[in-house]
Amino acid sequence: MTGQLTSKTSAGWQEFGRTLRAWRERRELSLRGLADRIRWDYSLIAKWEQGKNRPSFEAITLLDAELGAGGELVTQALRAAMAETDRLRRGTVEAVDAKASTRDEGGDMERRRLMRDAAAVAVGGAVAPVLATLTDAWQASEPRISGASVSQEMIDDWEDAADLHAQRAYVDPPAVVLAGLAADFADMAPHLSRSQPEPVHRDLAHAAARHASLIAGKWFDLGNRREARRWWGKTRSLSERSGDTLLAAWLTGREVLYRRTDPGENLDDVLLLAQQASRLAGDRPSVPLVAALCAEAQTLATLGRHAEAVATLREAEDVFDQFPSQIIGLDSNWALCGTYFDRSLIYTLAGDARRAAEAQSAAEGLYPLEHRTSVLMALHSAALHARTDPEQGAQQALSLVEALPATRWDVRVKATARIVSDVAPEKARALPAVRELRALTTGYRSA
Repeated sequence: MTGQLTSKTSAGWQEFGRTLRAWRERRELSLRGLADRIRWDYSLIAKWEQGKNRPSFEAITLLDAELGAGGELVTQALRAAMAETDRLRRGTVEAVDAKASTRDEGGDMERRRLMRDAAAVAVGGAVAPVLATLTDAWQASEPRISGASVSQEMIDDWEDAADLHAQRAYVDPPAVVLAGLAADFADMAPHLSRSQPEPVHRDLAHAAARHASLIAGKWFDLGNRREARRWWGKTRSLSERSGDTLLAAWLTGREVLYRRTDPGENLDDVLLLAQQASRLAGDRPSVPLVAALCAEAQTLATLGRHAEAVATLREAEDVFDQFPSQIIGLDSNWALCGTYFDRSLIYTLAGDARRAAEAQSAAEGLYPLEHRTSVLMALHSAALHARTDPEQGAQQALSLVEALPATRWDVRVKATARIVSDVAPEKARALPAVRELRALTTGYRSA
């Protein structure tokens, strides 16, 4: 989808175009060269740079990934979309807004629409005001909890949305997932800042914490560490407000899994955070406790403390074995899949080819091929081959990378691919495939 813009709607997109051109020129790419890279019509790219047309969200994520913009183009596009769809909404749902302003205190309603409408632009500008109107109408039709600004149905819907976003995060490009998360969080935000009955306050914070954690992760995947850190801080604050220590343990463990791959992080600090997640989870067997222990084991393995990593992994497996046959947790699908991914990663980093291969074999068929876990474990397998046949391992990793859409070639995938070249013997690093893989993953810590 590419939309024609008018002089009234193009200011944000003109700024996007100037930024796009600056990034292209920084990479010393011609318009036609960039078009060839992302397989798009170069005349359209020229119009995007001039602010005459709005690119599709798919194109924006491709451009950001190809130019290495670290989420800057995505961020600017969201801002431009917010401004554009706000104008569209003002012109097409003015009557609805008048009622909504009375119901939701005007300014709050306005702010919460902006990011939701930005997400709708991924589908089409004309859909944005319709989505806003229907969402408001649905919420207005639900009876509010006494003394609260929300209904139980709204809270339940946000919890369900967190589940859906988490599932899609494994298969969709980070920027697409981020747009949907932004929409829902913007919907919740005004209610979080209001006085609510204590049970409602806790339930709202619970749903919002899950969204904030996912938002942080997607910013990290896009390479924007500053935004990721901001949203992890928000996650911790909301988790505390929810009063749910198991949720806090779970989401802290998730933060660790991202941050341990960041070369700018002090891994000793990340390890302390993983240990904090274990303390929050307590002693009773639970999914958050297993996840916290696995996060600690992964961090130890990344530090090169392989014996400790394996011991902590086995502790996690012991806890996992104590689960009842029918477990209901924050992520029961993860629980059913066991610790296969953690075993694959930790034994790959430790150089235990037999146990790593066993974990990869056990996980076969549990995840679709396009699932992030499948991709990362396939890269673990390539790393195993790289220890004995560096050229074959590097070629295997390059083939996996080439098969991925550019929009999914994100920070964690690059960090995992880095393992393949890092485990190759020193004398093999001059091989063409190994050199190419190292060039692709420069600046990333082995994940």
